[in-house]
Order: sequence, then C-alpha cells, then structure tokens
Amino acid sequence: MYLAVEHQIDDVFHTASALKVKMDESTDFSSSIANGVDGLLRQDQVEVCERVTYLEKKVRVQEDEIVCLKSAVADILRRLNQVEAEKAQNSILPTKPVFKSSTPHKTTPRTPRRTPLDNVYVTPPTRHSTPPSSAKSRTPIKKWGSMTNSTELNGSHNVSSKDPQWNSEEGNLRIYLRGRPVSLYAPSDLSDYSVDKEVTTPDQKLQLEYVFGYRGRDCRSNLYYLNGEVIYFCAGVVVLHNPEEQTQRHYLGHTDDVKCLAIHPDKVRVATGQVAGHDRKDSKPHVRIWHSTSLNTLHVIGIGDFDRSVCCLSFSKQDGGAKLCVVDESNEHELFVYDVEKGRKLANTKGSQDPVLAVEFHPSEPNSIIDVGKGHIQFWTLESGKLTKKSGVFDGGTPSSNTGPTKAAEGSYYMYTKVSNIASGSRAVLTTESASLTASSFCLSFQYHMKGLPGTLKVFAGDKTSSLTSIWEKSGVQPNPDQWKNVTIEIPQFNNPVISIEGTRGNSFRGDIAIDDLILKTPSRCCRKWYVIISTS
Repeated sequence: MYLAVEHQIDDVFHTASALKVKMDESTDFSSSIANGVDGLLRQDQVEVCERVTYLEKKVRVQEDEIVCLKSAVADILRRLNQVEAEKAQNSILPTKPVFKSSTPHKTTPRTPRRTPLDNVYVTPPTRHSTPPSSAKSRTPIKKWGSMTNSTELNGSHNVSSKDPQWNSEEGNLRIYLRGRPVSLYAPSDLSDYSVDKEVTTPDQKLQLEYVFGYRGRDCRSNLYYLNGEVIYFCAGVVVLHNPEEQTQRHYLGHTDDVKCLAIHPDKVRVATGQVAGHDRKDSKPHVRIWHSTSLNTLHVIGIGDFDRSVCCLSFSKQDGGAKLCVVDESNEHELFVYDVEKGRKLANTKGSQDPVLAVEFHPSEPNSIIDVGKGHIQFWTLESGKLTKKSGVFDGGTPSSNTGPTKAAEGSYYMYTKVSNIASGSRAVLTTESASLTASSFCLSFQYHMKGLPGTLKVFAGDKTSSLTSIWEKSGVQPNPDQWKNVTIEIPQFNNPVISIEGTRGNSFRGDIAIDDLILKTPSRCCRKWYVIISTS
C-alpha cells in the first residue's frame, strides 16, 4: 500500500514537472511572439515616419508647382485680356499718338469696360455712400484724385478765398491744389467764363495710358517682379509694367498716394497701403487687396484703424498668406495683424517711436513677426489675440548720431539714457531701493560717457526713510567727450542706505548719457581692502 501511494506521488510529481515544462515553453513562446510584434510595430512606425516625411516633401513640391501654374495662368489671362482690349479699341503702343479722322464714321456699341472697383468686397466698417442730391442742388460730378482738395469734392458753393476765381483782365482761372494757388490760362478766343455755370458731362472720358515716375525717396519694398511684369507705384496709381512689350496696366482703386506694397505667396494677389487724404471721411488710410490679373479689388482693410498712413505691410508665409501684418505712421508706429479672408483684426499693439522701415512674417513660424527701423529690431509673437515683444540688442554705439559712446567701456554691454522722442527734463533712475544693504559706508565707482548736448548725471545717497541728498553731479559736455571717464565716490554710513544714479534729459535729442563698469564696494575708504557687493561688468 505504501509502495502504491509512493508510486502515485511520483506520478503526480512527474505530471507537475511536465506541466511546468509546457508552461515554460508556452511562456517563452508568448514572449517571443510579443517581441516579434514589438519589432514589427517598430519597423512599421519607422516606415510610417519615412512615408509621412516623403509625402510632406512631395506636398511642398506640389505647392510650389501650383504657385508656378497660378502665375502662368495669370500671365496667360493678362495677355488674353490685352489682346481683346486691342481688338475692341484698336489700340496701339502708348508712345504712338492716335489721330482721329475728320470723316465721321459709325461705331458699333461696345460693352462698358469693367473698372477695378467693380464687384468690390469691403470689410467692416462699411463705407457709406453719399445720398443722391436733389435736382435743385445738382452739381457736376467730380472724381477724386491724389491732388484733389476736400472743397472740390463736397460740392459746396460757399464763397471762400479758396474757391475758383475767374480773372477777366488776365484771362486766367485761379484754383487751389492742396492749398497752393494754380493759375490756368484760358484760350485766346474765350472772353468770359463763369465758374458757377453748370455744364453737362462730356461724352468722352480720359483714360490713363502711361505713367512716368516712381516713388522711392521715402519708402522701401516698393518694387517687385510679378508674372512677367514689374510692379511699383507712383502717386495714387499702382503700375504693372511689361518691360518686353513696353506697355502698362494700372490699378486705380486708391483714393490717395500709395506708400507700400506686398505680394501674396500665391503670386496673384497684391496688397497696397495708402496715406491719409484730404477728405477725412472717404479717404482715411487703409489697405487694399486686389487681383493682379483682373485688377479687381477683393478686400478693403483697416479703414479707421490707421493714423497718417500705412508705411509697410507683409503677408504670412507658413500658412499660405492667411494673415497680413501692417504698420502705420502714428507716433507709436502701431502694429496690426489681420485675417486676410475675413478682414478681421486679430491683434494690435504700440510699436516703436522711431521710424519703422520694414515688417515681415517669419518664413517658417506663422505667428512670429519681425520689424526693423531706426536703431531697433523687434521680434513679435502672436498668441491668444495678443502681441508680445522682444527687442534686439545692438553691440556698439547708440542709435542717434554724434552722441553717446561707440562701444562699451568694459565688455560688450553698457547702460544709457535714450533721449530721442522724450520730453525735456525726463529722468532715468538706477537705484538700490529694492535691495537690502547693510548699515555701512560704501565706495561707489563707475565709468560715464557724456557727448553731444547731454543733460545732467547725478548720484544720490541717503536713508530709505528720508529724502536722498545729491553727492555728485556732472552737466553738459565734458572734456574729451569721446572717452569714458572714471569716477569714485565715498558714501557715508546710513541705517537703511539707498544709492541712486539719475540721468536727466537736456534740451537736445543728441544728449545720450551712458554708464558702465558699475561697482559698489565696502568699507568706505576706497584705498583699503574692499569686497565687491554689486558689479555690472
């Protein structure tokens, strides 16, 4: 019986061992399967990443091809429109005048030519049209031009010193353009002329054929090559000049002088900004986005937002030109960002008091903007409807000429008071008020630079609980103004010491005051052994 039980126990152990071996084999098999699956997944992940990278490159190449195709189609459409116009009007090159025959001949009725303002979509705020005048107060229709004053536009007949005046003795008509008198002499066979006489509008109208000139003295980014044409502006006209055929097309949608120009990434749309006109209601500075082939206005943006004029603008690159940044010529040179399709303002903020020369979106970051100008470069980030700024640091002299140092006294950096566009008497203060200095006497040393027509540089010291006392002062131009000068000042002991360095602006913009190598030492006697507490070098 014991032997039988022993044999049964042995059988059970053998069976358990066999099961354990099988379980170990199944576990090894499962782990091998898991490892194989993980390897396949990793391989698939690598292949997917490579495939996505390849597709991204292909999409970018196709986008470039699409832009080229758009440009080619736009050029073809422009040439077709030009051929049709030549057939319809029998026009020739603008350098050859057209002489009309004295023999009358019948002309076939022509379809009215579409102007660049047809089918215009104006974004809010909406421009309200003037209500039609009554028959009694009807006046001749006058078209707005870049040289027109507001008196001529409003149709008013109030007698004033700047109304047109006929001089019968000299035989000329005296008018005013932008406040300046201009005399127009009448033909010899005209003995009398009435400025109040109402005349009907002529059947024939003048059409702009060729523009001579180019605006480049006070603006930049004003010349581009687009689809076989050179595009630029002069006065209130944007010129699309074909150098091969020596012909021009003109965009006439603006109401006053154009100041800046930008090309959309699709190489078809164009944005142009204008200055403020004489009519405050109808000629406020704004931006127009228009089609370079049909010359039709697509959007009018920023009416009522800008001050004086629009000095520079740019489309975003990374998102296909979905946003437009604009800088005006107000005192603060405000920066605006708009949604191009909706015409909605996304953000705006004050920029720099110095002139801004150019603004651009970052080529690979859709929400990064850079603007540059006189003595500054600024990096803007658009996030959650707000623009945040980081200013670039220049190594060298101050922005204003003939004032300030050309380099730091020690190292690469120094502090200076910038006095351009700052009121006379303004102060810049560097103080230890927020620091907790021990009750002790100190020795202050630094280097200063005062060139041009500077104001005053002072050092104050005292107790935090009382008023400070001036213990050192320099004013006006110093000897050898191009050189940095050292100064060492002993400061007496106070219970709660406070030390301040103050620069006050003078009466000239050429009065930058700079300090460098600032060191505060203790104990008070500067000839003894001392320990550095504050150092800027």
